Amino acid sequence: MKGFTKAMDRVEQLETWLCQVLVIVLIVVVFLQVLARFLFHWEVLWTLEAAIFCFVWTVMLGSSLAVRRGAHYTIDVFPRNHPFIRFMGYAGVLALALVFAWYGTVFAIAEWKRFSQPSMVRITFFVSSIPLMGVTSALFILEQILRHFRGAPAEGSQG
Repeated sequence: MKGFTKAMDRVEQLETWLCQVLVIVLIVVVFLQVLARFLFHWEVLWTLEAAIFCFVWTVMLGSSLAVRRGAHYTIDVFPRNHPFIRFMGYAGVLALALVFAWYGTVFAIAEWKRFSQPSMVRITFFVSSIPLMGVTSALFILEQILRHFRGAPAEGSQG
């Protein structure tokens, strides 16, 4: 379990670092886009694509990080510490993560022949964040399931 947790710690560190870099790039690119458009009256098309790319990847990686940290919204209608409720929550997140992983992969492969018009970058590079988020979310929730069944509190859990 310790080896798996250490591996997940490294995945979390990598995703956090990527999110930080992507947000910085997003801010710089949008700033350049605003400068070009309003100061120089230029239309720089690649900035829009770069901003979309950074935004999509940041959202998907951030969603995966939220699974690890237990930071997604939850519904507090049922008692959180009840084992069945917790198991159903884990099962639901795992099922959804696997759906994202599977259909995200199918979608990314299907988009291989399509290109974005301004930059001619393959659409696959934009949407491959979806299966990556699914795989890492599944791994993170599996880590929480293993912790739960070993009696350790789940990462980021509040109950």
